[in-house]
Amino acid sequence: MRNKKHRYVMYPAWEYQREIDDLNALSEAGWQLEKGGCFHSVFYRDEGVRYRYAVDYNQSIDDPARYRDTFREQGWEFISDTFNGWHFFRKKYDPALPPEEYEIYTDEHSVRDMAGRWSRLGYILGGIELLVTAGNAFMALRLPSIGSIIITLACLTLGVTILTGAWRIHHPSVAGKPRKSLRWCFSVVFALLAVGLVYSFFRFHATADSEYVYDPAAPPWTWEMSVSLPDFYTLDAEADVDAYVDITVTNKNGKVLAQMGGGWDLRAKAAMFLLPGKYDVTVQYAPDTPAGTAGIFRFEVD
Repeated sequence: MRNKKHRYVMYPAWEYQREIDDLNALSEAGWQLEKGGCFHSVFYRDEGVRYRYAVDYNQSIDDPARYRDTFREQGWEFISDTFNGWHFFRKKYDPALPPEEYEIYTDEHSVRDMAGRWSRLGYILGGIELLVTAGNAFMALRLPSIGSIIITLACLTLGVTILTGAWRIHHPSVAGKPRKSLRWCFSVVFALLAVGLVYSFFRFHATADSEYVYDPAAPPWTWEMSVSLPDFYTLDAEADVDAYVDITVTNKNGKVLAQMGGGWDLRAKAAMFLLPGKYDVTVQYAPDTPAGTAGIFRFEVD
């Protein structure tokens, strides 16, 4: 039989009571907490004892030894703490003792004080996340892409979830009914971030740099692109040429998706939505251009 167990579970701060309940249930099943963590906890097997657990949130401890002594004087054994200010304690369970004996704070003021410490941090983090969302949304509007839109949605979901949790930690129930867990929101956030980052990494990006000398008898210069993911793309075109040129983007059916024109130090952009497939970027000199006119063309699609 295994004597060690590693558990990978994330509890939002406002669901600390749910974590305590799970730790108590594991203790009754013979698994005792050895090291608590934000994402990873370690347990050891001991069926000869039962504990009741408690967690405290406090990032501003001037004297850690005195802090732990205060709890030890009340019968609480310190287990471990986390980098972000959560401290785990336990006390041997005696069914003859009243339930309040296993509450780390027995007065309402202390409970509110602990909740207030985290909720203040939660409001700050949630506000920062919404500012990040606004910045991502601005960039997504300027340079739209499916990846950036997905990442913006992930940031928005995370910000709203943190702010909701910061409020809920002071309001654990409504009309006496326990609130549903918001842990699923973090799964949504992680999934959106993963999809958005992968999408951004694998989306089509290519450049072309070529000199094109005009020959009325030859077909126009064409750059073929092969797009693998549907997305919003921007074509940046630059040309150093002493003539007027038309630049068009067409699919293999000949449908024109973008068109720009100019000459004499041409700088132009074209935004378009492209589905997977092959596309042509074609440079066409004006009909009255003298034969032998040369131009340097640079293209970038992103």
